[in-house]
Amino acid sequence: MSTTATARPRRADAARNRELILRSAHDAFAEHGVSASLDDVARAAGVGPGTLYRHFPNRDALVLAVIDEGLSDLHGRGTRLLEAADPVGALREWLQAYIEQGAIFKGLAATLASPPHPDDNTDSTCHLARSAGAALIDRAISQGVVRDDVTVQDVMDMAAAITWVGDQPDRDAAQRHRLLEVLVDGLRTGGP
Repeated sequence: MSTTATARPRRADAARNRELILRSAHDAFAEHGVSASLDDVARAAGVGPGTLYRHFPNRDALVLAVIDEGLSDLHGRGTRLLEAADPVGALREWLQAYIEQGAIFKGLAATLASPPHPDDNTDSTCHLARSAGAALIDRAISQGVVRDDVTVQDVMDMAAAITWVGDQPDRDAAQRHRLLEVLVDGLRTGGP
């Protein structure tokens, strides 16, 4: 395929099919893990297996695309939340989304806590997502509503730990939510 052909924008139906596949894969992976049937993913998206494989040549490509999309959403959400009136509320909302993203796939929490260094000068979506969280933390610290003795790494490590706890068989999403509230209350300058 020539460079010109790969640079062309996707047709509207192809872009729609890709989005449907990503949404279906996200749901299937969240429910059944990354070994979920790709035929079931295609069926849920309303496309044939050939369409799925045209967009994602193998399972790894599909899994990475689902993760990448979630991290891009985290970055966008963090950027929008920088405009919120309540810095602690904005940070809580972003951390909730971060924890939910980390809980989608087993092992993802560890990657979010210590993402690999991006190649060259480009930022990976993992780094972009973390940078959005860092900006929210820095904003809350600068406004004096979050303790100034914590670092971005401290907060991200605690959020990753909450995600890990929620992955344990005897734990659930309600406990993740409760632990998030404990974390946010502990970050406040004046306590809860």
